[in-house]
Amino acid sequence: MKSSLTIFSVLFYFFTSIVSSQDSGIKGMVTDGQIPLPGATITLQGKQEGVVTDFDGNFEITGLKSGQYQLVISYIGFEEKMITVVLKTNEIKELQEIKLVPSEEALDEVVVTALGIKKEKKRIGYAVQEVEGDQIATAKEANLTNALAGRVAGVQITGGGSGVGSTSLITIRGEGSLIPGNNSPLFVVDGIPVTNRTVSNRAEGNLETDYGNGAQDINSDDIQSISVLKGPSATALYGSRGLNGVVLITTKSGQNSKGLGVSFSQNITFESPIRIPKYQNEYGQGANGEFSFLDGFGGGVNDNIDESWGPVLNGQLIAQHNSPTTSGFRAGDFAARPKNPDGSFADEVIPTPWRKNRNNIKDFFRTGVTRTTNVSLTGGNEKGTMRVSVTDLDSEGILPNTDYRRRTYAFNGGYNLSKWLKISSSINYINSGSDNRPNNSYGTENIMYLWAWFGRQIDMNSLRNYWQPGFEGIQQFNYNYNWHDNPYFTLYENTNGFDKHRIFGNVRADIQITPELSLMLRSGIDYFDELRTSRRAYSTQRFAKGQYREDDIYFKEQNTDFLLRYSKALTENVGLELSAGGNIREEENRYKRISANSLSIPGIYNFENAAEPLAKTQFNDRRKVSSLYTFANFSYKDFLFLDLTGRNDWSSTLPEGNNSYFYPSVGVSAIVSDMMALPELFSFVKLRGGWAIVGNDTDPYALRNTFSFNEPFGNHQRVSASTVLKNENLKPEEAASIEVGTDIRFFQNRLGIDLTYYKATVKNQILTLPVSNTSGFNSRIINAGEIENSGLEIVLNAKPVKIKGGLTWDTTVNFTTARSEVKSLIDGLDTYEISSNYVNVLAKVGGRMGDIYGTGLVTVDDPNSPYHGQVVHNEDGFSLRDPELKKLGNYNPDFTVGWQNNFSYKGFNVGFLFDWRQGGVVNSRTVLIGGTSGMMDFTAVGRETGIISEGVIQNTDGSYRPNDVVLSGRDFYWWKYNRGNEAVGMFDASFLKLREVRLGYTFPKKILKRTFVRSLSLSLVGRNLALWTENPHFDPETISFNGGTIVPGVEDMALPSSRSYGLHLNVTF
Repeated sequence: MKSSLTIFSVLFYFFTSIVSSQDSGIKGMVTDGQIPLPGATITLQGKQEGVVTDFDGNFEITGLKSGQYQLVISYIGFEEKMITVVLKTNEIKELQEIKLVPSEEALDEVVVTALGIKKEKKRIGYAVQEVEGDQIATAKEANLTNALAGRVAGVQITGGGSGVGSTSLITIRGEGSLIPGNNSPLFVVDGIPVTNRTVSNRAEGNLETDYGNGAQDINSDDIQSISVLKGPSATALYGSRGLNGVVLITTKSGQNSKGLGVSFSQNITFESPIRIPKYQNEYGQGANGEFSFLDGFGGGVNDNIDESWGPVLNGQLIAQHNSPTTSGFRAGDFAARPKNPDGSFADEVIPTPWRKNRNNIKDFFRTGVTRTTNVSLTGGNEKGTMRVSVTDLDSEGILPNTDYRRRTYAFNGGYNLSKWLKISSSINYINSGSDNRPNNSYGTENIMYLWAWFGRQIDMNSLRNYWQPGFEGIQQFNYNYNWHDNPYFTLYENTNGFDKHRIFGNVRADIQITPELSLMLRSGIDYFDELRTSRRAYSTQRFAKGQYREDDIYFKEQNTDFLLRYSKALTENVGLELSAGGNIREEENRYKRISANSLSIPGIYNFENAAEPLAKTQFNDRRKVSSLYTFANFSYKDFLFLDLTGRNDWSSTLPEGNNSYFYPSVGVSAIVSDMMALPELFSFVKLRGGWAIVGNDTDPYALRNTFSFNEPFGNHQRVSASTVLKNENLKPEEAASIEVGTDIRFFQNRLGIDLTYYKATVKNQILTLPVSNTSGFNSRIINAGEIENSGLEIVLNAKPVKIKGGLTWDTTVNFTTARSEVKSLIDGLDTYEISSNYVNVLAKVGGRMGDIYGTGLVTVDDPNSPYHGQVVHNEDGFSLRDPELKKLGNYNPDFTVGWQNNFSYKGFNVGFLFDWRQGGVVNSRTVLIGGTSGMMDFTAVGRETGIISEGVIQNTDGSYRPNDVVLSGRDFYWWKYNRGNEAVGMFDASFLKLREVRLGYTFPKKILKRTFVRSLSLSLVGRNLALWTENPHFDPETISFNGGTIVPGVEDMALPSSRSYGLHLNVTF
């Protein structure tokens, strides 16, 4: 942990030097035993005055009289050191190198706060947690966001449903915005904001593909530490984008190096599905117990039916898609088989055994492999440090012909041009891409959708040769031609590729104007250019003549800022730090889409091969936000601290008169254990509190109505007016929050508990609400809505075992419970639709964020009836559907718990992490459709005997009698699991996951002493190794997409999440 304290040296705290006519003095250098420590404080015991070390770790105290002095040397994260110095008259004594020793207890007290400023944790009035880079670098995740799951209280991570490289959703302290996508925190890397947005490809539903969120471009091998700032009190200095919290990432800089060093790490993991739906294996494809294949279009017996209500699978001979024919072709080769003059087939199909293929879907998945290789070069001397790193990640997905790759080049370094000027820079270039990302839309191109209709008799190997003979590139071979595509054809021919180039980084100058006054100047950029390509071959269900499409996405954000800081001890007991700064943020987005929705020649994918006019879409937007801010930090006797901040933003997206908004914050902390004597039981007691107001603007072009270009009519350009009424009187959103907490430690810091209660209210939200069509518009943009979000966070830290030179056990438990309530919308409106992905996520006044509504069944509502609550059926035995939307539950958990453990014994290290989420619901379309189609395991019950649906039949006089009508198995399940009864698709979303396991060994230095290897470690690693949940069919930790909008609480044919296990090697030279 020592290295994490010296990266980005503390922004210097200067004290007044002694000024007099005296002649003697002391000078020297402070180091950590390897490199200088700039910013270390040197004071004379009993005196207020002191100095700090410069960039090279040097200091000098002059104007002293002869005599004996006690020098006190201190530096955040190190043990304080005292040195006795005796001076003679007119003597300048130069001390030997002063080496400070890291303080194990102090290490936990240093955190990175807003604007990248390091502070002692006791000084801040809000909750913050840190995750060291070493914790996430061993058992790697391709998406950095996933690595935070279970590690930080108040942070909830939900993994995506498209395998490696898919989007992961992160929220901190719940949802405060009614707009989907506006609840994510801000990511900041080395002081520069980087976008974490998921850029929708703005596709029609059948081309919807998940290309991942922005944070997955951040390479975990380059991370030194992650600091999570959780509330507006902590993040007010970041402006409106800090409203939902901030994830501060500090990258490795080589500052802990002296001389030249080389580091090499290799990580290889193997992935397999952690859970796939359970299917029945008793009945095959067809209807009414009958099936016989002729052409797959309905020419046979139910061979156009994709449901599995067919014959029992007992080995009888039945004509199937892969059955041979007398002409030598397969039965499904309808284009190649010989024809009679009337168009009928001139050959005959030879029936083959109708057998179970229990593992046909399981065997389709392959073992995914992810390889990550990192090589870094570090160097440093008294003048500067640097680190250069190259990381290559190559992942093969669990679906055939799917992949994700990423190569990262990183540089971080600084150089002291003089004692008063330091120049530093951090630059990252990332090239990521894929030849094929899995489709995650509702429809035939989603493999998981196909499995919900896939006959249990189908031999998967029969579909590998997916072209019909003589019609290669023109006509696919399949088991059904009415609805679906061959799964191998889909993955090998209908590809979704992308190539993304991204750069983010900064250049920075630190100027020491006087010992008390410093200035930081910085300019940074986050830029990416991404090209996405979609190919669809001839005979694809939705593109019979093929298709080719390109999406060109451009993003650039530039931040230029300054920070002036002044630090001085006003008296022996009172300290003051004053700071003022400013920021200019300029953002630009460009999106262009061109589609050829049919091709002239099969297999040639370019726009010159378009068989019809190209479809085109394009938009550009820009915004600018200018900001000024100031903050003051007061301290009294090093046990009472007060932080005041204020920031004003001027946004280009708001109208004049409302485009300026100011927001302040106040933080207080008191170290009770230093203020008064407490029982020996207590090692440390701190009370803290904070209050903040944060403003927020809106997207560009929300003020005035504009026109959109359409396809020309002859020589005339056509335009259309927007259906959304814009608003020139918009006001900024406003979020007010309070938080209080305490940090208590016992038994000489062996046990600690940190509690935080928070409450935030977000009002004046900028929403698009429906209006009457008679107005000429469908909706309008207004300020409306108030959300109240509150919660409790508990962090329990313990060191149950600590044997010097022996066994050590560290454990941390993170507990969170949060609740977001809808307090108001606008007069005359009590419901706001957040999403409508077959079930509806609605915000209703008095309800909670995350409430799911959907259709269900009619039940007896008379509380006096003996049948109260039972389902009502008609005379034919079918349950009655209730067209009114009912609340089906809430997708947010009641509470979450993360339990992290680390055991170390000499060179051995063992760690594990559990993630428990209790409560919440999820709607499964996999189960709904699989129940309708006869695929799910439970649909095998009652097919021979029929089923009586539980409930009652309503008599003509309004009374009820028990239902006694027997339905066929198909009628019962088809009706019950039909998508008109969404309530039956609801499941408990609670789960417990073994998120991570590590077993490592670090070889002793004495073994490596005679080699060129400085350190060597080897670890066995695993992620998501076990899942416990009541639902047997899918992982309830899932998200879906609805037109590019991320929707929690809905499992929409998601790809199975994966368990991974592998090996990690790390060597330094």
